[in-house]
Amino acid sequence: MAHDSKTSDPDPMSDGHHSAQIYQDGDIQVEYHPNSGCSTNIFGVNEYRQLIPDGNSTLEPEPWAPFRTREDFEFSEIALETGMTKGQVNAIIKLFHKCIKGEGTFTISSHKDMADTFKLASNRLAKVW
Repeated sequence: MAHDSKTSDPDPMSDGHHSAQIYQDGDIQVEYHPNSGCSTNIFGVNEYRQLIPDGNSTLEPEPWAPFRTREDFEFSEIALETGMTKGQVNAIIKLFHKCIKGEGTFTISSHKDMADTFKLASNRLAKVW
């Protein structure tokens, strides 16, 4: 909630035992994952901008670690987000490796391409009433 002037608002996640924060219009509230152990912080816009890395900062060279590659991480993230089973993950990895080795070819280019192919396949089946 933005405010036109300084006001004292309690932290909405607070149980009432913590001191109030001072907010100004444009302030940025940063909340961390509960397991991080970091408390919520409020930054003024200029203060927050100073925290943003400028191209010369030392950034984590491999933020996907401990995964061996960024692609390994991205695949794993998709598998996790979609709730794939262990069997489904293993089947897709097996398919990837088959294509990488040149033992197969994967040509589906998008969800639409796959859906269109399903539609064509359905027209080949005998209709049962």
